[in-house]
Amino acid sequence: MIKLVASDIDETLVDHDKNVPQRNVDAIKKAQEMGVIVMLATGRGTYELFDIPKKAGLVRDNRFIICCNGAVIMNIKTGEIVYSQGLKYDYAKTILDYAYANNQTCYIYTIDNKYGLNLDSDSYAETQITPLGDNNIDFLKDKLILKAILKNKDMNYLQGLEIDIAYLTNYDVEIAYSSDMFMEINAKGVNKANALKKVCEYYAISLDDVLTIGDNYNDVAMLEETGRSVAVANAHLQVKESASYVAQATNEEGAVGEAIEKFILNT
Repeated sequence: MIKLVASDIDETLVDHDKNVPQRNVDAIKKAQEMGVIVMLATGRGTYELFDIPKKAGLVRDNRFIICCNGAVIMNIKTGEIVYSQGLKYDYAKTILDYAYANNQTCYIYTIDNKYGLNLDSDSYAETQITPLGDNNIDFLKDKLILKAILKNKDMNYLQGLEIDIAYLTNYDVEIAYSSDMFMEINAKGVNKANALKKVCEYYAISLDDVLTIGDNYNDVAMLEETGRSVAVANAHLQVKESASYVAQATNEEGAVGEAIEKFILNT
């Protein structure tokens, strides 16, 4: 029996305009009325959630959200950080130096801000980003760094950089991809699955009783670890192969709602 649902946000829960389709809202509400815990597991930083959890009806007492691919677990109502695992400063600096030398767009996430190097026009449109003029981040030495990102809309090119990044960080990081333009670099052992395990331990829920929903490579770990897993129709092929069910609906059409209807509401 499903006792907890964990859904990705981008290209999964929300549509192109970052709104939550009504089918998702309705299904989430019904699942919660049945006592099922519904939460989000995202690559976004805690300050990039905006009103999405509220739109989805997920802001409740004693509920959590997984951010930065599992580097942070936050109480969704109070904003309290209940768990964090940061990326080593030396690795973050190495990644930034690489981006600086190769004219790549790079983001560095801390607990309360996002810093960007070589920003493109899309980046400047993002909320709460501090531009970096160069690769000097000495001011972050004592800060909790959650992850680093390399951005490029050519995914083949971006994935080709992985061997360099892995080598430069002593193969001591987790590398995943999202939104068809981001290489996400976290500390070793950080992924959505491991963070979800911590949440399940808190609630005394088995992973066998969890339904996970996602679309991209940074969702694969949690899709493979839970009793039920759904890839939305617009998911990448590898993600679909990792899931136990592929939705007929895309994120635009309420795929999260479809997953909840099928495995919880039995409709």
